[in-house]
Amino acid sequence: MERERAVLVELVREAYPQLETLVNLDQWMSGSFTSPIIFVTAQGVREEAKSLTSYKAVADAGIVLHYPLVEGYYQPLSAEPLRRLLRQKGYSFRGQSSDLLIDVDSTTFRIWNERRDRTEITFRFTYHVAVPKQPEAKINTFEIEGEWS
Repeated sequence: MERERAVLVELVREAYPQLETLVNLDQWMSGSFTSPIIFVTAQGVREEAKSLTSYKAVADAGIVLHYPLVEGYYQPLSAEPLRRLLRQKGYSFRGQSSDLLIDVDSTTFRIWNERRDRTEITFRFTYHVAVPKQPEAKINTFEIEGEWS
């Protein structure tokens, strides 16, 4: 899950470069952070075999934009920078540090603005992972039994 969160953090930082990012679930649940901030989480859903050398992983992403509080009023943050960035990149994004390419399922992209202090964004994404190849001992000596004619 670390690689998934890392690429989501890079995605959010590209869309919102001026905001801090939070990935610690316990800190977020306790509310011990200062707004404005973006909380990012990822949850694995399933893995599917793609070939003998790779598999496809499916995960759900959750991004919460916590609004800044100015003079007692919350100043909403728009989800449009993230949506625009994903559209520009064809709903695919490659992380620089992890080199992980995620493909966002645009049909699952949802934005909720019901709460007065935040906007919640969820979507499902997939990525491919290479199966690590196990080193095998090479046979360099051959013993041949039998008669030669």
